[in-house]
Amino acid sequence: MKLKITGRHMDVTPALQQYLDTRFGRLDRYGLKLGQIQVVLGVEKLQHKAEVVCSVNGKRVQAKTSTREMYASIDALVDRLDAQLRKWKDRLVSHKPGSRRRPKGIPFETIPWSQPKRPVVERRAIPILSIEEAQEQFAGSKLPFMLFMNAETGAMQVVQRLTGGRTAVIEPYPAGSREGAVSSGVSL
Repeated sequence: MKLKITGRHMDVTPALQQYLDTRFGRLDRYGLKLGQIQVVLGVEKLQHKAEVVCSVNGKRVQAKTSTREMYASIDALVDRLDAQLRKWKDRLVSHKPGSRRRPKGIPFETIPWSQPKRPVVERRAIPILSIEEAQEQFAGSKLPFMLFMNAETGAMQVVQRLTGGRTAVIEPYPAGSREGAVSSGVSL
């Protein structure tokens, strides 16, 4: 984006030029190809006029404002141009649900496709503990549950934190087993 600033019946000061650069710099967020932007600032009697003409993808876009202060005129001008560019960008993007159309003007290769997130797999050694040892180890941690192998029975068990500060030991049954359809929990 290149700014060309012209003053009618006034001098364009470096401070005014810097202000224009910062205000028009926010138009880059739309990702449109803005060519040269021509800004004309002028003073007639007590009115400070500002107008802008630019091209977006070969189409002409313009805006005009007039207020009693030059900086206010520039702010209003940038707001009007911003609204026009936002509408332009919205026309390029389909907002219909289920529609996967890509915006016009963006090459197919540059569209970021989201990959399905895979769960993080952690492999840890399962400790072989008695129920009392598991309870002591679990009391010192802040985890909601702990998996361990019972040293006495050789079965996998889970120590779970319940409400009220209590804990429960859960021993899962093998899949397909009909006995104990409800898992037995021993409260510690």
